[in-house]
Amino acid sequence: MKEGLSPQERIRKREDFLFLYKKGNRYRGKYFSLIYLSNNLAFSRIAVVASKKIGNAVARNKIKRWIRDLFRRNKELLKSPFDIIVVAKKEIQNATWSTLKKHYIAAIESICQRRESP
Repeated sequence: MKEGLSPQERIRKREDFLFLYKKGNRYRGKYFSLIYLSNNLAFSRIAVVASKKIGNAVARNKIKRWIRDLFRRNKELLKSPFDIIVVAKKEIQNATWSTLKKHYIAAIESICQRRESP
C-alpha cells in the first residue's frame, strides 16, 4: 500500500464537510474528536480542523501535519473506506508524538469496531 497522501485523499469541498457534520458519527477523545462516515470510494479521506484555540499558525500547522502523518502511516488500520474529520482540542498542545499516535490508533480501532458490530 502506498504511504503517501494524495490530493484525492483529502476532504476539501464545503458540501463534504457539511454532509459529514450533519450525518457523521462522532468519537470523542482526550486530544481530538473524530467525525466519520463510511464512503463509497475505494480509499479513505481525511480533513484536519485546528481552531485558533490551539495556538498560533505555527502550532496549528504542526498539529495538522502530525495528524495527516498519522493517517498516512496507518491507512491499513482502516478496514473499509471512511471520510474522517479530525477536530483538534486545546489539550493537543501538550501531547507528544507517541501519545498522539497511541490515541489516534485507539480511535481508529474503535471506529472500525463500531462499523463491524450491528
